[in-house]
Amino acid sequence: MAEKEAMGLRSVLRDMVIAKTSLLYLLSEEDRRVEAEIKTLAAAFRPAVKVYVWSCTSGVTLDDDVIVPSQSIMAALDWFINREETAFLIINDVHFFLQDNPPVIRKLKDAKKKIENGYRTIFMVAPILEIPPEIVSDVVLVDVPLPQQEEIERILSQVIAREKYQDHLRESLNEDMKDQFLKAGAGLSSQQIMHAFRKAISGKQAITSTEIEVLFEEKKQIVKKSGLLELVPLAMEFDELGGFGNFKKWLSMRRDIFSKRAREYGLSFPKGVLFMGISGCGKSLCVKAIAAFWQIPLLRLDMGKLYDGIQGSPEECLRKVIKTSEASSPCVLWIDEIEAGIANAGQKSLGGSASRILAAFLTWMQEKTSPVFIGATANNIELLPPEILRKGRFDELFYVELPGDNERAEILRIHLARKKIPVDRFDYASLVKITEGFNGAELEQGVIGALFRAFTANREVQHNDLVIALENIVPLSTTMKEQIKQLERWAFNRALKAGGS
Repeated sequence: MAEKEAMGLRSVLRDMVIAKTSLLYLLSEEDRRVEAEIKTLAAAFRPAVKVYVWSCTSGVTLDDDVIVPSQSIMAALDWFINREETAFLIINDVHFFLQDNPPVIRKLKDAKKKIENGYRTIFMVAPILEIPPEIVSDVVLVDVPLPQQEEIERILSQVIAREKYQDHLRESLNEDMKDQFLKAGAGLSSQQIMHAFRKAISGKQAITSTEIEVLFEEKKQIVKKSGLLELVPLAMEFDELGGFGNFKKWLSMRRDIFSKRAREYGLSFPKGVLFMGISGCGKSLCVKAIAAFWQIPLLRLDMGKLYDGIQGSPEECLRKVIKTSEASSPCVLWIDEIEAGIANAGQKSLGGSASRILAAFLTWMQEKTSPVFIGATANNIELLPPEILRKGRFDELFYVELPGDNERAEILRIHLARKKIPVDRFDYASLVKITEGFNGAELEQGVIGALFRAFTANREVQHNDLVIALENIVPLSTTMKEQIKQLERWAFNRALKAGGS
């Protein structure tokens, strides 16, 4: 069974038809879009090829006219393979009829044998992969890609053309705003794109920053409803990341890594980084900073949801995640606490499914060519299998340790500035001394605690407020002293320190 990568759906299908491919399995949730593409392809041939469509509710139709009223898939296949004309047959929701159904499986094998020497093709469309082993060698799988830039732009033009103030909308749509629409549509289905575009501009006379905000908020909700990914808004600037000198240098060297110049120079797209360390030291913040640095979308994956069964099998869920992230590229795919979904203990308890997920995920990490940068975090690195830690999976493994003296002072200044507290009213030398062993989250809580004290007293924040708030915090470096020592021993000569000069 051959798998065709997304290189333009119509082009792929045309090649398959010319090669006299009899049975094509089109993996897609967008049956309307797929049907439109097949009909456009059929009309391009000379003479034009007829496209028959079968569904379990309408039977076989041609341009919405009923040709075979029977709702039996067996009757539809019998009718099609006994016709002599060059034609296409689309079978919708085929996965329902391939599950433990020997007659249909046998009929498809018979169909291939009878029509394989002509230009007749049966297109089987389904949202999930369900190909019985008996016909694996007879079927060509095409994983239908989500709409690419050209198609998204065409959908935008169609949506604007239906609006009352279409001329005004076109005038206000400059290149920058058009680029924002294309980015918002990336990773969505054609119907989702159309819905988001309509919600953003319906009834409007001009496209402004307000419409762009509505558009991205709608995309955020659409992605969240998928149950697997979350579109994280970039609510920070890269300069707001305190400390992490080595990590910042590493990232700065890759400032133009997605550019055409980098490709011409021989550099490939970066694969990703893994941040390890105790909770609260800023691992997740580093991932957010990567997306902010490159100004690309940040998609968050909850690995645990791959296994809960709500969105389908783990393999099917992983396929959807990869498909969406690649369609949204360049992007950062954030996998928080990766050991929760890919771990040796998890494989043993979940059996074969977890092992297959691990194998598929590792293969994708190693061989992916699309600019999807993986930003993963781990609290317990020893739970991860050694295969995921070797070079080639991630570009770098960073150990996020407790911040040093200068870094703690910088972090305090950043959090004070965020709360609009003048940073020059504090003695940082004394603050650094009393915060020995604090992580970034604890420093932030100290600032919040000082703010509460001043708010209760109805005055501005003073140095003493911050001192008292910080002294009331028992840091994790005290309560988790043994675990931190163990992490440090593991990271020695195995990982690059994220902090430092």
